[in-house]
Amino acid sequence: MAAEELVRLNYASTATFEPSVQGGVEVEVARILKQSRRNNRELAVGGVLHYGNGYFFQCLEGERDAVQKLYERISRDPRHRDVKTLTFSPVGERLFGDWSMKYLPIERDLRGLLERYRLEFNPYQFTEAFIQEFLEACVVGVDPTMAAHAHERGTQRRAQRPLWKRLLGLG
Repeated sequence: MAAEELVRLNYASTATFEPSVQGGVEVEVARILKQSRRNNRELAVGGVLHYGNGYFFQCLEGERDAVQKLYERISRDPRHRDVKTLTFSPVGERLFGDWSMKYLPIERDLRGLLERYRLEFNPYQFTEAFIQEFLEACVVGVDPTMAAHAHERGTQRRAQRPLWKRLLGLG
């Protein structure tokens, strides 16, 4: 039996809840992350989630059927509205293979990328070229919700290695 096709889906949505930040992470986003990390591990789906300015940007990676089912579930989630597919394509390998769901705030590196493209964090305006660069920046970013566990798992060291070194298996 042939392996299922690996795909990457990027989408934007608008949050339906009022922001309420505690401990550096919006409370409802923390709930979404906890649920995503549990459910996505079972589905063998991974990716990255961003939340800012009332918008979500999420990249989902995994087998086509699993990603599509998860995306349909997200589309029905009452915490999201105006869910829009930005890109959907087959891929040879995952960018976020070590993450059931990585979370990154809009930090310095990502802000610099947004500024270079003269954009605010509004994923509905993201082009395909911007999304690719954005994802590459996300790969090296450190998830603050996992910082306490980063040392023991070696995640932080690995996450800080440049993408090209990881792709070539160097350093």
